[in-house]
Amino acid sequence: MNGLTIGRATPRDFLSIAALDREAWLDTPEGGFIPDGEHVWRVWCEHALTFVCRDSAGVVLGVVVAFPCTNQSFCLHKAMVARSHQGQGIAARLFEVLLAELDSRRADCFLTVSPDNARALGLYRRYGFTEETFVPGYYRPKEDRLVLTRRITTVPLPR
Repeated sequence: MNGLTIGRATPRDFLSIAALDREAWLDTPEGGFIPDGEHVWRVWCEHALTFVCRDSAGVVLGVVVAFPCTNQSFCLHKAMVARSHQGQGIAARLFEVLLAELDSRRADCFLTVSPDNARALGLYRRYGFTEETFVPGYYRPKEDRLVLTRRITTVPLPR
C-alpha cells in the first residue's frame, strides 16, 4: 500500500465518501441508487467509527463504517473500495483497523450480506464473522440476507 494511508474520516470527507458509495452500487440491481444519502455520511463521519484509505494526494479510495447500537454492539454497515484500486489489500487493511478499534472497545459486531456475495463472505469469515443467520426478505421480499456476527471473545485478527 505504497503512498496510501488509513485514518479516521472527518466531516469534510462525507461528499467524497458519498460519491464512492454511489460508484459501489452501480453493479447492483438498484443500479446506482443508494438508500443512504449524502446527509447520513456527514453524520457517520463525525459520530460513527468511519475509517478511510487515502492516496498521497488525499483522495479517498476506500471506506469502512460501523455505528454503535443500543445493545452495545456495532453494526458494520458498509465497506467499499474504488473500482480502480480493488484487489490491492485496501479492504483488508480497513477491516484490520476497524476491528482493532472494536476489539479495544470489547465490542461485538454484526453485518448483513447477500448470501450470493461469495467475495464478501470470504472476507467477512476471514475476519471472524462466524455466526450466521439467514433472513429471507430482510430488506424487501426478494432481498435475502445473511446476518453475520463477530464476537469479541472468539477470533483474533488474521495476520
